[in-house]
Formats: sequence, C-alpha cells, structure tokens
Amino acid sequence: MCISRRITLFLPVILLAVCGVASGNIPGDPAYAESLKPTSPKQPGAIDEARMAQADAEPQNWYATNRTFAADHYSPLSQINDSNAERLGFAWQYNTGTTRGLEASPVVIDGVMYATGNWGVVYALDAATGRELWTFNPHVDGRWARRACCDIVNRGVAVWKGRVYVAALDGRLFALDAGTGRQIWVRDTIIDHDRFLTSTGAPQIAGGNVVIGNGGAEMGVRGYLTAFDAETGAFAWRFFIVPADPSKPQENPELAIAAPTWGPKSRWDVGGGGAAWDAMAYDPELNLLYVGTGNGSPHPAFVRSPGGGDTLFVSSILALNPKTGRMKWYYQTTPRDSWDFTATQQMTLLDLRIGGTLRKVLVQAPKNGFFYVLDRATGELISAEKYTDVNWADHIDMKTGRPVFTAQGDYSREPKLVYPGEAGGHNWRPMSYSRRTGYVYIPTLDFPMVFSLSRDLAYHRGTDNSMDVTDRAAISRAQKGEADIPVIRHDTLQAYDPVHQRAAWSVVTSTDPEQSGGVLSTGGDIVAQGDATGFLNIYDARTGAPLSHIRVGTGIMAAPVSYAVAGRQYIAVMAGLGGASAWEFPENSAGYRYGNAGRIVVFALDGGAVPTPALVNRSVVAISPPSGIRTSPEMITRGARLFDSARCSGCHVPGKAGIAPNLLTMQESTHRAFDQIVLGGALSAAGMASFSDILTQSDADDIHAYLASEAKNTATLHTAVRH
Repeated sequence: MCISRRITLFLPVILLAVCGVASGNIPGDPAYAESLKPTSPKQPGAIDEARMAQADAEPQNWYATNRTFAADHYSPLSQINDSNAERLGFAWQYNTGTTRGLEASPVVIDGVMYATGNWGVVYALDAATGRELWTFNPHVDGRWARRACCDIVNRGVAVWKGRVYVAALDGRLFALDAGTGRQIWVRDTIIDHDRFLTSTGAPQIAGGNVVIGNGGAEMGVRGYLTAFDAETGAFAWRFFIVPADPSKPQENPELAIAAPTWGPKSRWDVGGGGAAWDAMAYDPELNLLYVGTGNGSPHPAFVRSPGGGDTLFVSSILALNPKTGRMKWYYQTTPRDSWDFTATQQMTLLDLRIGGTLRKVLVQAPKNGFFYVLDRATGELISAEKYTDVNWADHIDMKTGRPVFTAQGDYSREPKLVYPGEAGGHNWRPMSYSRRTGYVYIPTLDFPMVFSLSRDLAYHRGTDNSMDVTDRAAISRAQKGEADIPVIRHDTLQAYDPVHQRAAWSVVTSTDPEQSGGVLSTGGDIVAQGDATGFLNIYDARTGAPLSHIRVGTGIMAAPVSYAVAGRQYIAVMAGLGGASAWEFPENSAGYRYGNAGRIVVFALDGGAVPTPALVNRSVVAISPPSGIRTSPEMITRGARLFDSARCSGCHVPGKAGIAPNLLTMQESTHRAFDQIVLGGALSAAGMASFSDILTQSDADDIHAYLASEAKNTATLHTAVRH
C-alpha cells in the first residue's frame, strides 16, 4: 500500500553469488560512501553518518544494535570461523548485579562496549578486558515495574557523535557523554502518565533526530513515536499510529487515512494500541525511517472496532521522513489483527537480485508467520510466504497485498487453535542476514495457541486490557495428552532464502517454546545463538551442523555481537532470562539450575571454560499452610480471578521457580505484612509496586485467601537452597 510516488534509487550493487542469490550491503553506493569522509575517532563514541556508511572498512566495530544501517546483525569478521569454532572459549565476563531479563545487543566502538540492563541502566566497559569505565543509572521508581507488560528489560543504546542515547523504562530519554556517562539532557517521552506506557526499545538515530517509541498496548494505550533533535534534545515531531476519537482533532495528517478503517463504535477508551515498542531502521539515502507497529488494544478487532475495517496503522510497517515525521508509504502485515501479530520485529535493508533485477528491499519476519520482501522505496510487496506453520490465513494475495483469511482464525463465536500463537512465529529476538550465504537466520517459534473470547471488555486502568484471549490451560492439557488438540511446540533456527522464499535448513533448538535467543552470523560462516538452558551454540552457516556447544550457566535471550580489539575477535552476549516468557523457569533451564545472575559473557579463540554460577539445590520441602487468614470458597474464587486480572500472575507463578518470588512459600512475617506490601507499597523500591489504585482492601483479602488456599493444597514444593 503506497501513498506516494515512486522515486529513482542510487544504491550499491555488490553481488556475492552464493546459492543463487545476490547478497546486499548497507544502503549507499560507492560514490555516496566515498563522498562522506569518516570522522577521525577523536572522542569516545565518535560515530556519524560517514563512519556508519563505511562500516565494513572498520569491521572491528559494532556500531548499532544490529550493527549498520542495513540492520542485518552480521559481522564480516572471520578469525572465528567454521574450521576453528570448537576452540572458542571464555575471555571475560561482567556481572550486572541483576536477576531479571537482559535483552540488549551491546554496541562496541573503538574498543569500548556500551550495553544496557534492567530499567535502562547503561554500562560502558573496556571491550578487551571487561573493566568498567562508567555506569549510568536512570533511577527509575520501582513502581514502574508494574507498568511493563513484559519485564523491566531494555534492548540497547544508540551511540552518535560522542553521545549515548538510552530510553529508561519510565519513558525518559537520556543523552549521555560517551566518555564519562555524564547526563547532557533528558526528555520525558510519555504524554499521558495515567496510561501505562513504558520504553524498552533502543533509540534510533535518523536525519539528525533521535527517535523512540513506547510500549503498552496490552495495558490499553494509544501508540506513537517521538523525535528529538539529537544535539539539543529539542522536540522535533510526534507521530500517532492509530486515530483518536473522531470527535476530537487528529494530530497528524496521516490519520485521515487511518480513521475511516475504524468503525463508529470503536473502543477509543482502550487506546487502540499500535505501540512502536521495538524495531526501527533507517536508510540515509532515501531519507526514510522504517517503523514497525504493534498489536491492537484490545486484541480482538471485532471488539476493538466492531463493524470497522483494517484498523490502521496497527501491525504495520511505516516509512517516514525522519526530519518531519511525515509518512511516505505504509504496508499493513496483518489487517484487522486479532492475534497480537505485531510488526515490531527487526526490519533488514538488503539489495537482492530477484527475477534477474537488483532490488532495494526491506525484509521482515513478523509474528504473523509470513516472511515479507518489500521495495523499501515504495512499499511495493515483492513476495510473501509462510516461514512457519500458519492457519489463520491461507496465503498473501499478491494483487491486493492482503492475507486471505481462513475460518480457523475467527474465534468470535468459539475457541480456535491458531498457528502461530500470540508469541508469533518470530518475536523480538534479532535475526541475522549473512552476505556470504544469502540466508536470513530466523529464531523461529513453532507453536500455536487456543484463542477464545471469554469475557466482555471494560477498561480498567493498570490492568491487562488486551482481553487475554489466549487459553493457555487448553494448550497445557493438550501437552499432557488430556485434550485432543494437535499441538507442535518447539523452537527452531532456520536458514531462510529470502529470494526463493524457502528454508535451506532448520534445526530444533528447544522443545519448550520461547527458550532460544537471538542470532548472529559472521564472515567466518558461523551462526551463534544462545538458549535458556545456558549454552551458547555455534552452527555451520551453510549446513546447520553444530560446531560448538559452550556452557555459560545463565539463560540467554539476547542476540550475540562480534567485534575485535587489537586484532583479536570476540563474541559477546548478554545473559539473563526474563521477558514475557520467563516468569516460570522450566526445570531444564539455567534459571532453574543456577539461578539467574545477569552477566555479559565474552568469548574468543583459545579461551578457557566459562565460570558458571553455583548450582541451586531445589530441595523438596513441605509447605506449612499459613494460619489466621480468613478464607471462603467465594473469596478464593474471586482472588484467583483478581490474581490474573490485576496482573499478579504477570510476575508470580504460584508454586513455580521464576524471576519473581514464589508466593506459596511466604514466611509468616510476609503474610503479616501482606497488606503493607500489596496496598501500601512497602517493597516498591524492589519493583513490587502498590496496587492500591486498582485493588480495595476486600480485593487484597481475596487474593491473600487464594494464595493461602493454593499453599494449603500444595503439600510439597521444590524450593531453592543455594550451596
């Protein structure tokens, strides 16, 4: 779907004929790149458009979250390769002092590593030794943990012209001095603090501005992104992704396109969603900023906008002018999204020879299960095919660019088993494109979900307003053989040919869903990926054959990066389970076996064994039911419902080990302090906020009764005893 004229492109033609494909370079032809003379690195973080355009002249650096303008998460370095990967070992580590999810890919520039941890804390380290140079703590109020849908994570920094840009969980955008960590300026990106908006993605530098989106569609927000002058922090523009109530003025002209696709009875009170919580990419020659948008709020389109149309610009790819915020084109990957099929996944800019013609394309594997190849100048759909099991749509109609829906995706009248599930076929974990093989390496999720409409929607501030249309209990019963539902559940790593739209190879990486990390590929023909069991796995990029299996001892979700210092190549990864998929640790996970101490772990050739944390003794202990707590069947039933609707279950899984405390093993003193914690905020500094704004004393009593009942009904439990 294009809303502007076609333009002529002047981009590079760099062909590597491998497996019948032409591999792409970063945007910028040789003349363009030559015209930009790189700035000498006279100061820390001295990155500008000139250096970024000639990134391959300095392959020792990893300039951005996905390395270059191409956002391909690929390193040309080849010292570590398919013939010596078994020699890969420990170089150094840095302990972050955290126990929650770590999702960032570090940036490495001129021997300095910049990484982010929980809340948006920044670490600047010597990339050769791990020595701490400086840290920056935004000091986010612990109450913000409750506002985040999916943990207190952060996915990285942007470094530009001597500055480090980071968005803290509470939506504040910081510009820091790259040499010292000193704060230069800070801006609040959240325009409505009554809504539960947060920031977890990495900022994007584009057209002299720093751009950041926000998350929170599950909590009932209206998505937007904001741009600030990178130098001064002055407000530049704001782009709203979905319209507001049509009785009110619309803030940007593009909403005139979006508004007619929403019905007159749309649930404007629930925000509409579309939050741009992660992926962006920038083509400096075309002067286009690409933004992936999120799911609708609430999830079901037939509730979100009864009688409406596609509900633009939910689950879409937008191409904006980064200087003005005006839109050039859009493509909606999932019209009328009802399954949480965001398009916020990584977008990679490639030059591919397709049908004998070199095309300047954007490729994406969003959650909906189709792999898209778009003309990045115009938004024209070039191809789209399934990269995982899909049954909500039969195919993409190449004439209209729209999916051909099936009855299996419609759960408005009865529950339906839908492939992929709400986690998608590919989520936030970065994929990687190798210029040597021509393959995109996708960390793929192969499992469904039962979708059902179980309740009416009433907006409640501070609760899950997505309508929680997934029936996880049905899937659990199917796994145990207690329900006749055909369920496949595993993660795979697949090498996907974007030209011919087919997998070259794939390997199963986990039989538990969402337990495999992001992906790195390199000029040494290797692919690196971590997993929740606490291993870094190295594969042959051409065949998928395993080359190395390195025990780390901490679960890995983030994608590795590669860089070099003084002629030595390193592979680095942030290790720490968390996010939406790790509230409960599977028994084979590193979180269960070793705990979840956050680390940055770095590898090099001929290193030693990685130091692993001490094993956690999961002793079986008898549970002593709490005394003196008033309960009744009615209280227990209400408490169980409130435990979910108030999002207590978003952090705590009763009876299970995870990143938050197991509430069935509370001590008597904790039971006595229950009201002070839940309503009074006694532990808000630790991330356990007060819920007094949405829970009454009676509600807290009901939840307490439910937990007491669960403890009474659980005779024994594995509890952690550290050796």
